[in-house]
Amino acid sequence: MTRTQLEIGSKVGADLLASAAEGYPGEACGILLGRIEGDRRVVEGFRPAPNRWSEREDRYLVDPESLRRALAAEEGGGPRVLGFYHSHPDAPPLPSETDRELAWPWYHYVIIRVAAGEPEETRAWELDADTGRFEERLIGYT
Repeated sequence: MTRTQLEIGSKVGADLLASAAEGYPGEACGILLGRIEGDRRVVEGFRPAPNRWSEREDRYLVDPESLRRALAAEEGGGPRVLGFYHSHPDAPPLPSETDRELAWPWYHYVIIRVAAGEPEETRAWELDADTGRFEERLIGYT
C-alpha cells in the first residue's frame, strides 16, 4: 500500500477540533473534503454530519444523506471526499474494532481525542485492503 499523507490547513484544523469538541460527551463526526496531490491528500474543508448511531454515545455512523450529498458534489466537480473524522470522548484516538469493521480502504479516518470537552490529540488512519488493519498516516499541518 502506498503511504499517503494527510495535510490540513491550520484554520481547517482548528475548526475540526472545535467541531469534535461540540459533540462531547458523545461522538461528533463528519466528512473530510479536499484534493489529491500525488501521495498527499489535502484537506481544504469538512462537513460535520449528524451521528446516526443511536444505541450508544461512544460509537459513530456518518449520516448517509450527508455522505450522499458530499459524493454528489464531488461527481459534479466539487471537492473530493477524502475520508471521515470522529471524536473519541475521554479515550485515545485509536481505531476501535467497530471503526475497523465499518471502514473502507483508501479513505482517511481522523480520530480526535476529546477529554473533558477539550480536544487533546489527533491521529489519522487508513485501512489496508490487503490486511484489514488500520495503518497510521502522518498528518501535516500547513
